[in-house]
Amino acid sequence: MQPNYHAIFLSLFGTALLTGSPGAFAQNVPSGPTVRAVIADSASRQVLPYVTIGVVNEHGSPLAAAYSKENGTFVLQLPGKGHFRLVVSSVGHRTLQLPLNAAHGAPALPDTLWLATSSRQLGEVQVVAHKQLIEQKPGMLVYNAGNDIGNKGGTAADVLRKAPALNVDPQGNVTMRGSGTLRILVDGKYSGQMARSAADALNMMPADIIQSVEIVTTPSAKYDAEGAAGVINIITKKNGKSFSGALEVTASNWEQAINPRVSFSRNKWNMSFHGHFHRLQDKSAAITERTSLKDGAPTQTLFQEKRQNNVMPHTSGELTVGFTPDSVSELSLNVNAWLGSWPDGSRQTTRIRLPNGIFSDAYLQDAQKKERFLGADISLGYNRKLKRPGQEFTAMAQVSPTGGNSSYASTQTAEDGKFRSREENFSKTRNTEYTLQADYSHPLSSDGAFMLESGLKSIFRDANNNYDVWLSDAPPPATLDFLADRSDKFSYSQTVLAGYLLMKMKFKRGWYAEAGARLEHTGMEGKLRGGKDAFSNTLLNFVPTATLSKKLTDEQTLSLSYTKRLTRPYIWDLNPNADASDPSNIVVGNPSLLPEIMHQGELSYGFTPSSGLFLNLAAFYKQTDQSIFDLTTTNDNGVATTQKQNLAGNRRYGLNLSSAFSITPKWNVNGNFNLNRLDYESRLLFIVSKGWTTDVNVNTMYKLPGNISLQAFGEYSTRQVTFQGHRTPWFFYSFSAKKELKETKMTVTISAINPFNNTLSQTEVINTAAFRSRVLNRYYDQSLKLTLNWEFGSMFEQKARKKISNDDVREKGGE
Repeated sequence: MQPNYHAIFLSLFGTALLTGSPGAFAQNVPSGPTVRAVIADSASRQVLPYVTIGVVNEHGSPLAAAYSKENGTFVLQLPGKGHFRLVVSSVGHRTLQLPLNAAHGAPALPDTLWLATSSRQLGEVQVVAHKQLIEQKPGMLVYNAGNDIGNKGGTAADVLRKAPALNVDPQGNVTMRGSGTLRILVDGKYSGQMARSAADALNMMPADIIQSVEIVTTPSAKYDAEGAAGVINIITKKNGKSFSGALEVTASNWEQAINPRVSFSRNKWNMSFHGHFHRLQDKSAAITERTSLKDGAPTQTLFQEKRQNNVMPHTSGELTVGFTPDSVSELSLNVNAWLGSWPDGSRQTTRIRLPNGIFSDAYLQDAQKKERFLGADISLGYNRKLKRPGQEFTAMAQVSPTGGNSSYASTQTAEDGKFRSREENFSKTRNTEYTLQADYSHPLSSDGAFMLESGLKSIFRDANNNYDVWLSDAPPPATLDFLADRSDKFSYSQTVLAGYLLMKMKFKRGWYAEAGARLEHTGMEGKLRGGKDAFSNTLLNFVPTATLSKKLTDEQTLSLSYTKRLTRPYIWDLNPNADASDPSNIVVGNPSLLPEIMHQGELSYGFTPSSGLFLNLAAFYKQTDQSIFDLTTTNDNGVATTQKQNLAGNRRYGLNLSSAFSITPKWNVNGNFNLNRLDYESRLLFIVSKGWTTDVNVNTMYKLPGNISLQAFGEYSTRQVTFQGHRTPWFFYSFSAKKELKETKMTVTISAINPFNNTLSQTEVINTAAFRSRVLNRYYDQSLKLTLNWEFGSMFEQKARKKISNDDVREKGGE
């Protein structure tokens, strides 16, 4: 008769609990030989922590018990000499039984014990616990956005606004600890959609598809060196079990969206798809006052009032298909595509006043900007788990064709309605990227305590921009004159070849060390039509990284890390096509830009007691050389030109505090506090700009009876230093209520965004020896939003999938 091993393990488990540990269980019996091994899953080749290991006698009576550690290892002392049986049990796996002959010493065991997955299906269960809203993992903080009801009906920008260590301004620009030169990945992949404009791309991604957000403040050598501020990795929901899906519909006075999501798996195939159909209305206003100076005395003052109200329809979608031919291999195809229209029309009045109070000029500027874009990322991936636990090989290839047509038609009339001029600018951009990547991880010890990771990567980019400018002093139907001196074709190519080595080491007494290095070779070439103004640059960057951490107790961890990062300019920073739709404020690229290089050190402390409290405190210091920043200058006529430059360095240092806790079982609170010091210095321009910035946000949720949840969120940011001035404080807040209809698997969410303020306001101030300027921006964001979400099929089940992460180019608008 076979022993009842379920009963045996219940007995072992209960005995271990009563005695305090499995080791205490064996204290009353004679000591014998010791057995040890690593336990791993036979299919995934991953080690299995917290597996129950028991020793029974020939009658099936339990004699000793132990549990495998986080690295899958276990050590168990037998109760004496003789013949025994080792029983290994883990939920979801078949029970493993091995005879132990300890009559003449320690019995022989394989180095690794493989557990096969059980084919037995569990019955339906009800989930009664969720992950914490914020978690700490090695080298990163994780915000579990799927547990936050306030994200229903929102976009990815709304999600990042609540994540730890991040700040999102009213325009949707994301910064980490005061810096915007960061990389935003989606499922580990850097998309051309993000490369075009991160702020726009985040508004094209629905919050409902986001499962979690990883905030990597000090990336290791495994990451591309690009992204001086750090890395943000958005993890999406995908790869359901059997068949499942969701349909979300949201509507407010500013936006309407439909977000379908579906996934299924059958036999060796799995597929997931999500789409986003979004109509967004963007309304804003700005008042500018700029005084030109000569020897400290004003020469003229520019007054402008600008109003914008644009409707921006766009859509995006992602399809992922996976095939697992066997238990250790996986092939995947991923297609992410997007298209849309992004108009930026405005009406602006301009007046110029002389020091004597007389207005020398006044006119109305009507600028109709249009941008249509289309792009895709198409990637193929292969993953294979090798013989040893943790040994894995991944190969990936990706092609990313993108394109866009942009134009503006600017008409200027006098105050009396008399026509003055019209200008048209037509621009066509094409960009293609090819990426090849291979990664390999190799365990150097049987228990996985020492791991070596390595990889190679190559990126080839080819971009060009054709632009033509036309001008006329006569109203239509007069012919426009072609401006050859302002029209051209800008071609740009970039090649990145990289390789890295990373060593991960777990030591006794809670010590962990990680050291790595990345070598990146970058070649850049650019030219205008006919080869004029050609430039080329070749860079070799050595990027070391290191982390040392100590687990003080089971609840406390202290970590010290260092990383070197860089930020490369891209075509929108280099393109010399001048945007003169507002002839008093011109924006132009700089082909002479060089990459900026940043060194960062961080000391962090984590506290995660069993009560559910989460606390992370970090102190950091960053030194950036050849910093890329916006420089605004004016000419004798008071016309301002803004262009990115490398003429300064900067230092940043400060503190970041992130916390999450429960006041009661039904009332949760999480928040972030950031204190940053920014010091700009340019000896060439004789500019020094210094100051502190503080921002704080608080998010709280309370559960009521009847499956109703309430949430409130608020964020406040103080004065922010810029290279030539500062930005004034701003704040944002929202309230949400959600009702779950479990019978129909539907949820209804109502959100009020800034209900007591018609606009969000922020003033940008610039003070130089040549001029002083104030721009008051007002963003219309007061809204009431209704979201309906219906889930069907089985529950979603996360499954990790590696993708290419081209996190190595500068995003448009980063500072």
